[in-house]
Amino acid sequence: MTIPNASRIIAHRGASAYAPENTLAAFELAVDMGATKIELDVDVTRDGHLVVMHDPRVDRTTDGVGWVRDFTLAELRALKCDRGFEGQFARDVTYAPTLAEVLAFARERNVWVNIETKDFTSSFSAVNDRVAEEVVAHDWVDATLISSINHRAMAGFVRSYPQFATAIAFIETFADLPGYARRCGATVLHPHFSLIDERFVAEAREHGLGINVWTVDDDATADRILDFDVDAIMTNRPDVGVVDHLTSHSTEAHE
Repeated sequence: MTIPNASRIIAHRGASAYAPENTLAAFELAVDMGATKIELDVDVTRDGHLVVMHDPRVDRTTDGVGWVRDFTLAELRALKCDRGFEGQFARDVTYAPTLAEVLAFARERNVWVNIETKDFTSSFSAVNDRVAEEVVAHDWVDATLISSINHRAMAGFVRSYPQFATAIAFIETFADLPGYARRCGATVLHPHFSLIDERFVAEAREHGLGINVWTVDDDATADRILDFDVDAIMTNRPDVGVVDHLTSHSTEAHE
């Protein structure tokens, strides 16, 4: 199956509606469905490895209990990361992957990557350095966007690594969003879909800011969002929901 206008789809934690989120199973499925962009979350283990996992605790997505920061990488590897999809995918694609493994996958499949940093226990510079080193080592800077809900962390990242594109994620409103984004060093905005309206998009575009909207999984919301000039929609369902709408828009554009 091929997704029309796939460049406007970012598979949120992979095809996470259909496979265990932030696993190779979810990323492989998203790409097989036609997605050319994936979003993932990165945290840091006790022994300093960058691991792809959203929550600060492992409880929701694995058969373990505890904080990610308290596990070594080997201990995380021993957990099954298929909560809600038990037995549906092979064990070798449902463990907690490292960032290096996902970047290797991205290079192999030519996939653009949005890395959202999650760790707030280590110093910002430590997390920044590890993420930047991995992306540079895989020669994937030009196909990577670094983002965070921790806007101070993003500002620090930009100061240290200005060659990267960066984004700030948010659900709140700002009196001067372009000015705030500039102070954070962000060139891309990641707003919650509820914030999108004509004024928001016009202001962002006037100041040269990109817009990737999260998280859109149904046709009605996609219909509203895609009436605006946004760059992409993050979705847990890269093959359905927004796809029908994108198909109709693509058809209309060529009629």
